[in-house]
Amino acid sequence: MPITIRSIVTGAAGFLGSHLVDLLMKEGHEVVAIDNEVNGSWKNLKQWQDNPRFKKVHMDILDLQPNDDNFKNLDYVFHLAGLECPVTSLNKPEIFFSANIQGTVKVLQASKQSALKKFVFAGSSAIYGDASTPTLETDSIGPMTPSCLTKSQAEETVLHWGEVFNIPTNSLRIFNAYGPRDLNKLYPGSAFSIWMKQKKSNHPLTIIGDGSNARDFVYCTDVANAFFIAALEGKNGEVYNIGSGQAVTLNEFTDQLKGKKKYIKNKEDEPKKTWGDISKFQFHCNWQPRIPLASGIEFSLDAIDDWEDTPEWDEDGLNEFLKAWFEVYS
Repeated sequence: MPITIRSIVTGAAGFLGSHLVDLLMKEGHEVVAIDNEVNGSWKNLKQWQDNPRFKKVHMDILDLQPNDDNFKNLDYVFHLAGLECPVTSLNKPEIFFSANIQGTVKVLQASKQSALKKFVFAGSSAIYGDASTPTLETDSIGPMTPSCLTKSQAEETVLHWGEVFNIPTNSLRIFNAYGPRDLNKLYPGSAFSIWMKQKKSNHPLTIIGDGSNARDFVYCTDVANAFFIAALEGKNGEVYNIGSGQAVTLNEFTDQLKGKKKYIKNKEDEPKKTWGDISKFQFHCNWQPRIPLASGIEFSLDAIDDWEDTPEWDEDGLNEFLKAWFEVYS
C-alpha cells in the first residue's frame, strides 16, 4: 500500500493557501484545510470538496487547543493563516498581534502532538523595510508597521519553538505574490488585487506615486511550489526569500495589464524597490520560479471574473485609507 502523507494548511481557503492545497492534493497528500473564511473563501477549494483525502475545518486558529485531533499523526504543517496589512495595522495593531503572534503560538502548540517532518511558516519580505537590493536573508530587519513587526516576531517564534521543542522548521519570506484568487475582503490588499478589480470594472488602474517604484512580483503557483519544496528539502531552521529574482516597476507591470492609469499621492518613506536575492533557496532546494511575468498576467486575466464581487477601491477610497500612513510618515 502507498504511504499516506498527512498535511495541514492553515489559511487554506485564502489566496496562497488554496494554491498550496491544490498542489498537495495533486501530490497525493491527505489535506486538512483550516480557515475561518474572514479573508478567504471555501469556493477556492470547491474542486476538492468530495475528495476523501480532503477535510475542511472551519475554525479560527485562535480557538485551537493543544490537543486538537486534527493535529495528530501529521507529517507537515503549513502555516499561512494570519493578517497582513501595513496601513490598517497603524490604527488597529492589536488584531495583528493577536492573529499573527498568538495565532502562531496556538498552531505550534497543537503541532507538538506530531513528530513533524517540517513546519513551514509563511513569512513576509515586508519585515526588511526599506532594505538594500537585492536583499539577502542576512540583511537587517526593519519593519515599518505593526503588521510587519508581528510577521517578524511570528517568524522568530516559529524558529524558537523549532529549537526548544525539536520541531523542524522553515520560514519563507514571500515577496509580492500575485495571481488568481488574490482577493481581499477586509482591506484594499495588494496593488495587483486593486488593479484586477479596476480592470474588471473598466476603470483606470490607480498607481500610488509615479509608477517608478519597483517590486519583486512572484506568481502564486511558484510560491505554492516553494512551500512544497521547502517541506521536503529545506534545511532545518533556515529562512528563505521567495521571489522572482527580479524587480519590475509598477508602470511596467500595469503596461502589461493594458489599462489606463491614474496616479495618486505617493507614500513617502515606502521602499522604492523590493527585490529578493533567492540564491540561497535555489542552492539549498534546487527551486526556480517557473512562471514569467507575462504568462502570470495572462493567466490572471483569464480568471478576471474572480474579481466580479470584490470591493473596488477608487482614488477617493484609497486616499482615505492611506491617511494613517501619511500621518505617521510625513
